[in-house]
Amino acid sequence: MKTSDEGVKLIQSFEGLRLMSYVCPAGVLTIGYGHTSAAGAPSVVPRMKVTVEEATKTLCADLGRFERGTESLVKVDITQNQFDALVSFAFNCGLGALKRSTLLKRVNAKRFDDVPAEFMKWNKAGGRALAGLTRRRRAEVEVWRSLPGGEPDSVIAAAQEVIPVIQNANSALAGSVEALGRPAVFIAIITVLACAGIWYWHKRRLDEEAS
Repeated sequence: MKTSDEGVKLIQSFEGLRLMSYVCPAGVLTIGYGHTSAAGAPSVVPRMKVTVEEATKTLCADLGRFERGTESLVKVDITQNQFDALVSFAFNCGLGALKRSTLLKRVNAKRFDDVPAEFMKWNKAGGRALAGLTRRRRAEVEVWRSLPGGEPDSVIAAAQEVIPVIQNANSALAGSVEALGRPAVFIAIITVLACAGIWYWHKRRLDEEAS
């Protein structure tokens, strides 16, 4: 499998872009979206410059190793979005980390509901949780949960739970609404409250996994 355009954008958003070579905190010459000479061509030299298009092309080439590695490690069928999330994780943490992780074990055991919590465990450096890593893991979880159409399956599940409640509430309030002569207003209020409830439920679930 190959990383989708959406998966590449996810990785780009967290890697950041530098169009002139620089020395990273590890003392390695780096350019573009975290590209180093160790990743392959092009070799990075001092005062080197690239365009946005060149940096994107290099990133996609660099991702090849992580795509192949992820594909070889995952032994079960997964969706494109799930693959994208795992490649982003491997690109950030390394294929070795993915290989030895409980995250991979949960994937290969098809315990997909347990995977988000395993993603969120990888938000630390030096034993301390970092805001940037927490944001990245949450973004990967959102991609992992997304259906092929792009909607997070957790939100859809929540919506399926709330819809019957809305229908029952509409039925219960029908007499009062008709008496007031403004059914559309009440229906709109109920719909807004339901959407707010879905959003809050989804956010609380992510917060619990991050803790």
